[in-house]
Amino acid sequence: MEMFYILNHWHWWALGALFVLAEFLAPCVYFVAIGIAAVLVGLVTRFMPEMAGLWQLGLFIGLTLISTGIARNIRNKRSNPPPQQKA
Repeated sequence: MEMFYILNHWHWWALGALFVLAEFLAPCVYFVAIGIAAVLVGLVTRFMPEMAGLWQLGLFIGLTLISTGIARNIRNKRSNPPPQQKA
């Protein structure tokens, strides 16, 4: 459990960069969404360095769920265009 207490903003930013790089290997929207969540947790950790690691992990999970939900909605809208009306 102590490993969660040594996380700082650089760890989150590196994790976000890894997920964005993974997007180049497997093009889908989800890796970018997870990367954005990691970068946002890094920003929060930068300005609140006393935040416990388990809280950081919980924030990351919550932001990941929100960002992947948004990415899923965007992906569904792009893949299912509305039907064209006949003139």
